[in-house]
Amino acid sequence: MLTDKGKISETQLAFMIFPAILATAILSVPGITMHYAGHDMWLSPIIGSLIGFAAVAISIGLDRLYPGKTLIQSSVSIAGRISGKLIGLVYIIFLPHLTGLIIRTYGEFIVNNALPRTPLFVVMGTMVAVCALNVRLGIEVVGRTSQIFVTLLIVLLSLIFILLIGELTPAELFPFMENGPLPSIKGALAPAAWFSEYIVIAFLLPYVNRRKRTTRVMLGSLILTTTAMTVINLFCLFLIGDLTDSFVYPVMIAARYITIADFLQHIESLIIAVWIFGIFVKISVFLYIFATSTAEWFGLKDYKPVVVPLSFLCMVYAYWVVSGGSGTSSLIGPSANLYTISILLILPAMIYGVAWLKKGWAHFRKNQANT
Repeated sequence: MLTDKGKISETQLAFMIFPAILATAILSVPGITMHYAGHDMWLSPIIGSLIGFAAVAISIGLDRLYPGKTLIQSSVSIAGRISGKLIGLVYIIFLPHLTGLIIRTYGEFIVNNALPRTPLFVVMGTMVAVCALNVRLGIEVVGRTSQIFVTLLIVLLSLIFILLIGELTPAELFPFMENGPLPSIKGALAPAAWFSEYIVIAFLLPYVNRRKRTTRVMLGSLILTTTAMTVINLFCLFLIGDLTDSFVYPVMIAARYITIADFLQHIESLIIAVWIFGIFVKISVFLYIFATSTAEWFGLKDYKPVVVPLSFLCMVYAYWVVSGGSGTSSLIGPSANLYTISILLILPAMIYGVAWLKKGWAHFRKNQANT
């Protein structure tokens, strides 16, 4: 039984997922991919999107085998009560860790680039409070706010790209594959970790009211996200070149190149606006999944009573995930990416594999009984 009676459309689900992947990737991925792939950094998101395709396929496959059930619920049906509950516990432990990291990333970015004198707790706490209110109002409200904010996000990003066209240096694209395809594949690990977050579809698909075009809409969302990530990498490469991996937030540096007649300058605020719109949706989506998954795991009928305490727990994790003054940038490494892919892709893939084996075994026994 679902803990929220609300329903959303396929389009609203796509609007929720787009910033859930891109919001944090837009700032971190260009520097990471440049470090490993060099001038071929634009290829890394395309390669990494294969992980996103696998996550979409697994999510839709689980929904077809166990319609109307989230990943937490289908795990119990597939692996049995004890094993299924243990799988669910893995996600209940992982989700506040991931959500806390997202909140901390938001807080550090705003403090470093917009509000240096504002305490980090105030910056993070106000965003979490607004997101918690959004989540308590139900998935329908989360879906509608996502439509509004993602539309603004796309418009602002497009405006930034248009204003930057005159500053581009396409020659930075060369030499092409100077060291072969391996650097691009290494650089794809970071985008792949973000694309693995497409597994959120497995948690949200039961709330979609009509599913006639689910596969096409989700693949369209994946293609749009891949295109956006690739274009962002290209713009950073064409503007900053080899220095891209020298900056924590290369996109912010790229925005500073915008100058029109010495009048339109210093529009980094647009990047901050894009970040806030995207991160609001991302935190809301993951907090909603965390709250509903926890309610399902404990057998509650309604998820709303747990939203506030779980929001506070995510705030605690936001401080716990970063020790000392290293910042969240030190956490986005190969081991962290593998950890994320293991939980968000490999574990669901194993669950899906077991489900197929159970279905095949049941079909085999049915055929034997008929003969």
